[in-house]
Amino acid sequence: DIFAMPSRSRLAGLEVEGLGIVYLEASACGLPVLGGNSGGAPDAVLQGQTGFSVDGTSISEVASGVINLLSDSNLAEHLGANGRRWIVDEWRWEIWSTKFISLFR
Repeated sequence: DIFAMPSRSRLAGLEVEGLGIVYLEASACGLPVLGGNSGGAPDAVLQGQTGFSVDGTSISEVASGVINLLSDSNLAEHLGANGRRWIVDEWRWEIWSTKFISLFR
């Protein structure tokens, strides 16, 4: 019903989540996302629009985010729909392949 992966930085910030493709995949499936605010993960979660980024080291923030999404089905549905629309509008291969090709020209 939701996708939650509250990533966190390790090794004094030297080991972090990259872009976080799994967050984008969850959004593509129409799921609201709860991610950690570490590394590139927040770039893959639009705060308050497709889900929430929280401090992955804070049990209370993670729990609060999960409870919020699971207890408010209207919010979860809204965030999931926004995420799906965002992926379709901004992250399709057709869009990015054109951007990559233009870089090589």
